[in-house]
Amino acid sequence: MQIIFHIDLNAFFASAEIATHPELKGKPIVICRDSRRSIITTASYEARQFGIHSAMPLFKAKELCPHIITIPPHFDLYKTLSQQFFHIVSTFSKKLEVASIDECYVDMTEYIQQNNISPSVAAKKIQSTVYEHLHLQCSIGIAPNKFLAKMASDMKKPMGITIINNKNYKEKLWPLPIHTMFGIGKKTAPKLIAMGIMTIGDLAKHENYDKIRSVFGKNTLLFYQKANGKDFSKINYSKNELKSVGNSTTFEQDSNDEDFIKSMFRELSHEVSQRAKKRLLVSNSISITLKYTREKSRTKQMIIDHYTNDYDTIYATALLLFEGIYEGEMLRLVGVSLNNVIHQDELNEQISLFAHASESNDAKTVNQTDQIIDQLTKALPDVKIVKASSLIDETPVQKKYLKNNE
Repeated sequence: MQIIFHIDLNAFFASAEIATHPELKGKPIVICRDSRRSIITTASYEARQFGIHSAMPLFKAKELCPHIITIPPHFDLYKTLSQQFFHIVSTFSKKLEVASIDECYVDMTEYIQQNNISPSVAAKKIQSTVYEHLHLQCSIGIAPNKFLAKMASDMKKPMGITIINNKNYKEKLWPLPIHTMFGIGKKTAPKLIAMGIMTIGDLAKHENYDKIRSVFGKNTLLFYQKANGKDFSKINYSKNELKSVGNSTTFEQDSNDEDFIKSMFRELSHEVSQRAKKRLLVSNSISITLKYTREKSRTKQMIIDHYTNDYDTIYATALLLFEGIYEGEMLRLVGVSLNNVIHQDELNEQISLFAHASESNDAKTVNQTDQIIDQLTKALPDVKIVKASSLIDETPVQKKYLKNNE
């Protein structure tokens, strides 16, 4: 039987700040910018004792705890610690799937067998190694599959170790409220509760199978099996590859000042370019996001005729997309992304019909057309100049990236 660990860094962003500034230890802190529009990204366990949690507006947190300490996010620090965390875990097992910046699934079967130790001993060794090197705490769920491991890691925090197996999953899992089941969203839980599915145990009952079909549709069997402790998904190494590089910013106040909005696109494009270049990533798909309210947003994508991580190209494309869809509305957030990124070493680009035959395929090389357009743009700032190829009306194959998102 395989032994899967789900390892979750506890209150990661807050813990990262405490690890860097030990004087914050034991104090209620939240990670977000100190402004009236801020939403809390992470709250330390000391802050959580006041009822503060992630996604809570900062003004509400200050009402619950007037002496709360607000720390702006330092994403470069979090990314560095995250990479170091995954590296440490990979020294125990290379069979690792990154689930997010602060959690992963690991197949520990071989390590445990080779070292002739119990799963709990192996988990304690990982915890102590991570804490010794990074001063970060983590919780670990141990189970025969990914779903049960994920559920287990959430049961004891911080620094908890929980084992769920085929013998005790009914005892551990079935009494839990249905909304706590991994994969059950905020919209789905009320629908299940309305039909009498109050716990995971209710979902696991065969007599409720036809009832829940109206909620889960083609995924009914999948959720039914998970509620009964079964999950046949494998460790997915491909998920470790970065699929997009993007950045966004929320304004202090809603704005329809186009000069200001374009200046934000300029800053975001520069940040995205720098991040992509640092990782040697390129893309031919650039998108922007405009967010009007909490509920309303719009995303627009363009496929260009070459792979790039060049700032000027990203910024020019972002502006072109913006001018194509913006109609003067008040905005609260804008974002820029490179989608479907690939490593420069993997680049095997065919020469575009609109490109010069002697152009280099190297993403670092600016072709002659780009140079001319760049020169003309600088000389004629009020004139919009683009390649003929960018005017072709084509529908990207991966339509899922065109969906509006929050």
